[in-house]
Amino acid sequence: MLERLKTKDRLYKLKVGSDDLCPLCGSMSETINHLFFECHFGAHCKTQIMNWLGFQNSRNSAAALLKWIHRYAKSKFQKATMYTAVACLVYHIWRARNSSVWNGHVPAIKHTVNTIQFEVKSRISNLLSKKICNRDMDWFASL
Repeated sequence: MLERLKTKDRLYKLKVGSDDLCPLCGSMSETINHLFFECHFGAHCKTQIMNWLGFQNSRNSAAALLKWIHRYAKSKFQKATMYTAVACLVYHIWRARNSSVWNGHVPAIKHTVNTIQFEVKSRISNLLSKKICNRDMDWFASL
C-alpha cells in the first residue's frame, strides 16, 4: 500500500478525474487510510474479520494494524493467518472500490466478508502442516 495505489485523491491532484470522493461512501476524499480504515465499507469489513478471528482491534492505519498483529498474535500460525486475512481484506476492499468505479455497483459488506472468510480458510487449509500445535488447530477449526 505504501502510498502507491491510484486512489482518487492522488489522481485528482494530477488533474485526472472530476472529483476525489470515495466511490464506496461518496462522503470523503478517497485516500488509502480512508478507503481501508475510515470508510464505513472498509471499517465494517475490518471489524467483522477481526471479530471472526477472535480479536478486538481499533487500529486505524495499515502500519499500526500490522504492528499490532506482530506484537499480539499468540503464535506464528495465528500471525500468518491474520496477515493472510489482512491481505485478503485489502484485496477485496480494493476490488469493491473498483466495482463501484467501473460498474457502478458496491457489493454488500456481508458478501465481501463471507468471501474473505472463505479465502482465508481455503488458503490456510492448503498450507496446514503437522507441526501446528493443537491449540492453533482448535482455534482455526473454530473459525
